[in-house]
Amino acid sequence: MNPIHSAESINSFFVNQVKDYAIFATDTEGIINAWNLGAERLKGYTEEEIIGQYYGILHPDPYQQAGLPQRELELALKQGSYESEDWRKRKDGSLFWASVTLTPIFSEDGKHIGYTKITGDLTKQRELQEKLADRQQDALEHKNQELERTNHDLDNFIYTASHDLRSPITNIEALVDYLEERLKEENSLSPESEEVLKRIMDSVNRFKHTIEDLSDISRLQKTSLEGEVTEVVTNIQEVYDDIMADLDYPTKQKICFIQTDFQVHQLNFSKKNFRSILYNLISNSIKYQSPERDCIIAVHTRLEEPYVVLSVEDNGLGMNDRQQGQLFAMFRRFHDHVEGTGIGLYMVKRIVENAGGKIEVKSKEGEGTELKVYLKSAM
Repeated sequence: MNPIHSAESINSFFVNQVKDYAIFATDTEGIINAWNLGAERLKGYTEEEIIGQYYGILHPDPYQQAGLPQRELELALKQGSYESEDWRKRKDGSLFWASVTLTPIFSEDGKHIGYTKITGDLTKQRELQEKLADRQQDALEHKNQELERTNHDLDNFIYTASHDLRSPITNIEALVDYLEERLKEENSLSPESEEVLKRIMDSVNRFKHTIEDLSDISRLQKTSLEGEVTEVVTNIQEVYDDIMADLDYPTKQKICFIQTDFQVHQLNFSKKNFRSILYNLISNSIKYQSPERDCIIAVHTRLEEPYVVLSVEDNGLGMNDRQQGQLFAMFRRFHDHVEGTGIGLYMVKRIVENAGGKIEVKSKEGEGTELKVYLKSAM
């Protein structure tokens, strides 16, 4: 018959035969008084060598000097246990990455009588994690290099396209002007011919605007990479006044009533880029006003730490949910009754995000739109 073992002896056999984890016990002061085979295998100390020593000897020297072993005992007693992943030291002085759990022990009457400590070797897991992190970093660097090459190729393409297309477009423009003059001289310019020539020139002008927008995108990309800020915004009101002086209202649209409230007056932000942002937002509100009511636009700035918020709100045509989701895409337009290339808001979003900000849109079809730009750089 098998001998009957007590629960205590079974627990002792179990603890001693665990080889993959270091399991030991200390008294209330951290002096080691029990040591299993797993601890000998992992730490390098035999039971005879370690019994009676302070458990802090198993910590790296800098940890011992900083008093971290004693701090662990205090935290375990206060919190009910102490768990962490950290460096631990073997007998030969080598370090290994470990999972540690330190738990206080209490007697049946509730008296604190010591601690148990379980330590697992996570070296292999850490090495795998580091290898995975290195691979991810290599993949990220490779991807960044590909993106840089793509951006470089795109810049070259845009520059070449805009440069090479300017000459034939200019020639077409000159030829149309010449044709119109000759027809006038020969009294052969009929209303139909005049309308055709006008449409050709409209198409030429749209083409020229598209080329200019592509060039602006290329310059924007280059500026964002170089981090160039030549002049900051010292007076938002002056930027607004300058924009209003430049804006020409469409002849077929009503003049808009624009209300301003600039609670923030200065920005540590590129003046040229801020002007582009504000110009695009205001001009869009003017372009897409509703013919059914007076055009009212509200423009204001306010501080919402850590941002300065620029808001432009109108009571114009508005957008549905699908349109809002596509609002910042390049060459995306939702209304054909006004001129435009559909690139302005794309550039606004790029400028804002390149500067660490964000842009939000709230719109309802038939009621109006509010665009909020969050800029991080307040003076």
